[in-house]
Amino acid sequence: MRAAKGQTMTFLSICLALLTGALISVYLPMISQSAKLLNSVWLANVPFFGIAFVASVFIAVLSGSKTADFAKISTLPLWLLSAGIMSAAMVLGSSYLVPRIGISAFFVLVVSGQILAGIVFSQFGLFNAPVSHLSLSKIAGSILAILGAYLVTYK
Repeated sequence: MRAAKGQTMTFLSICLALLTGALISVYLPMISQSAKLLNSVWLANVPFFGIAFVASVFIAVLSGSKTADFAKISTLPLWLLSAGIMSAAMVLGSSYLVPRIGISAFFVLVVSGQILAGIVFSQFGLFNAPVSHLSLSKIAGSILAILGAYLVTYK
C-alpha cells in the first residue's frame, strides 16, 4: 500500500491505525456509560480529560520533552487549540447519542462522516493534508466503505 506523497505505509502503521480505531470503539462507549452512571452527559468527559491531560504530560516528559518545549504550546494559533473543543464535542456527542441511537448506528455514522470529511480535506488540502483530487474510484470506494459499514452493522 502507498500513502500520499510517496510515503510507504508500513505494516506497523496499518496495525496502529486499526488499534486506534479499536480504542475509539471502546473509549466512546465507556464515556457514554460514565454519563449514565453520573447521570450527566455534560459531566462525563471531565474526569477523562483530566486523566488525559496528566497522561499526555507524562508521556511527553518520558519522550524527552523539556520545560522549554512545553512553553512552545503558548505559540500555537488559537484555531489549532479549537481541536480541544472539537474533542470535547465528540465525547459529549457520543455520550448523548450512543444510548439514543445505539453503538452500531453511531459508529456507522461516525465512520461515514470521517470518510466524507477525508475526501473533502484531501480534495482541497485542508489542514495541510496532501492534496489528492476526487476521482470516480475514490467516490466508488467511499460509497462501498460506507455501504460495507452499514451492511456489517445492520445485517
